[in-house]
Amino acid sequence: MQIITQLAPVPEHALHRHAVNLSRRIYSSLPWGFRVAELFHVLAADSLDVFGRVIYAEFIKAVVRGMPDVAPGKAAFDLVQEVERKGPDALPGGYGRPFASRLFKVLLSKLGDPEVAQDAMSKVMLQVVRGKVHIHNGADLHSAEAYVVTACLNAGRDVLRAQGRRREQSLVRERDDEEKVVDVEDPEAFGRLDELLPASELQDILRELAGVHPRAPEWLQARLQGDSGQEIAADWGVTPSYISKFQRVFLPRITAVVQHHLRQARRYSYDRRDPSNPAVAPGWR
Repeated sequence: MQIITQLAPVPEHALHRHAVNLSRRIYSSLPWGFRVAELFHVLAADSLDVFGRVIYAEFIKAVVRGMPDVAPGKAAFDLVQEVERKGPDALPGGYGRPFASRLFKVLLSKLGDPEVAQDAMSKVMLQVVRGKVHIHNGADLHSAEAYVVTACLNAGRDVLRAQGRRREQSLVRERDDEEKVVDVEDPEAFGRLDELLPASELQDILRELAGVHPRAPEWLQARLQGDSGQEIAADWGVTPSYISKFQRVFLPRITAVVQHHLRQARRYSYDRRDPSNPAVAPGWR
């Protein structure tokens, strides 16, 4: 007689937990620079949303071809007159955000510094608002976006020059590398961020974040291991709306702490490479 043993089904919540843990292990194996880039992307969320709507409003006014619908079944050009009257406020939140996100990651890869990237985007956005950036009427979306990318890269270089960074210290890639396409999904595309915010700096950041909110260090670590807002909510036993509110309230202070440590790490990195600094060890000269 053949005895068939039927295994008990695995509970759905256990399968979900296993999938989450596996995803975290995979994400944790990615290069540190890539994980830092994703964190910077989260911290810059609000400014990216604004940038995307401002730029795409300009594209709509220039009748750029190939624009995505502003809503299901509603073409971008249906809002031309409204955008002319109200500007970016005529567009729904999140419109243009995918482009802003890609651009920010391209600037991170090329310039290697989130503050420089955001400064560059702010300068270009201000020029757009002032009517000093002119998108070719009837251009295709790819060409219009490429124009904005180039403008932001040039603005980023201006920021670096204004900061007085020497050529050998500059985080901008060489000119012959300028035209190479940046694959923002490539984990190796953000190697320069390893030096800008080394993993060794993380513990100091976490200690300082505890003064912002008791769960701020936990939030940052979750983001560095690739958790979404919903996954953080599940771990904390709260609703996703609670995480959204938490981020609205505390993200500016969390960002300020991270930026403070960025500046310290950047200054230390430059000081170590400066031959005129008497504190530089002979091996660095």
